[in-house]
Amino acid sequence: MSDAVTPRSSTPSLPRTITITSNEDESKTADLVGGLISIAYFESLMSDTLRATITFTDTGVNNSNNIKESILEGLPIVGQERVVLKFEDNNKVTIGDKPELVMYVNKVTPISDDTRKTQIQLDLVSAEFIRNEKARITKRYDGKISDHVKQLLTEGNCIGLKTKKDVSDIDETLNNYNYIGNNKKPFYIINWLSRKSISAQNQKKGKSAR
Repeated sequence: MSDAVTPRSSTPSLPRTITITSNEDESKTADLVGGLISIAYFESLMSDTLRATITFTDTGVNNSNNIKESILEGLPIVGQERVVLKFEDNNKVTIGDKPELVMYVNKVTPISDDTRKTQIQLDLVSAEFIRNEKARITKRYDGKISDHVKQLLTEGNCIGLKTKKDVSDIDETLNNYNYIGNNKKPFYIINWLSRKSISAQNQKKGKSAR
């Protein structure tokens, strides 16, 4: 028997701040909450990174630095701008406070446009998503799979994701696996390695860590 949906759980989230910063000038910012139409935030075990979609009305008046043009043109928004989000979900849980939720613009889509206002949709992703698109793994790795994964997540210089997130809770693996990156992307290799890993918590070889 399915659980009944309470009025509280069916209500939308309450945004507090959605601040976007210009790539060209970090002193130029705009808070999108004043023109916000909708926000959708996604966390999933089936996805490599966090995702969010924001739709807002760009009237050019909800910015914090006296940008006379629209935010799209005045900031401008072209892609990879830093966006800091803070909102409260329908269970009164605050997201984006501690730790701070920082995402980046992956795609900008104007939905409608007239002489007074423009509706804009922003596809937001984590920093690791963007770095994954730029990085290619070419070096050879030897040793435990769990060590390989930590290196792929933390290394920079276009050979890893240079994440600032804590990777200390990654389960140690029992088996070693040696391989060459073959110019693949980090997330591709991490997902590929997960199917070959055996958890050190389970000493019976043959059972994967999935």
